[in-house]
Amino acid sequence: MPREVVVRVKVPSHYVGDVEKEVRLAYAVDLFLRGIVSVERAAELAGMSLYDFLVELRRRGIQAYSYSDEELREGLEIE
Repeated sequence: MPREVVVRVKVPSHYVGDVEKEVRLAYAVDLFLRGIVSVERAAELAGMSLYDFLVELRRRGIQAYSYSDEELREGLEIE
């Protein structure tokens, strides 16, 4: 049975942003990079659509799939 762990983090009062969202995203990215979860599951954990998660990975310079452009074109039958 999965269990939840509650983590308390002190954040400076001047921080502007959605801390919970940022932490969920960082956790999901970390699990994905370590190969613990798929990109699809990581997006789910981050509370994002797969498309938005892929955009975020790209923004961070993280490759979601290890296909070359040519392999991708062939797989999708794009000329």
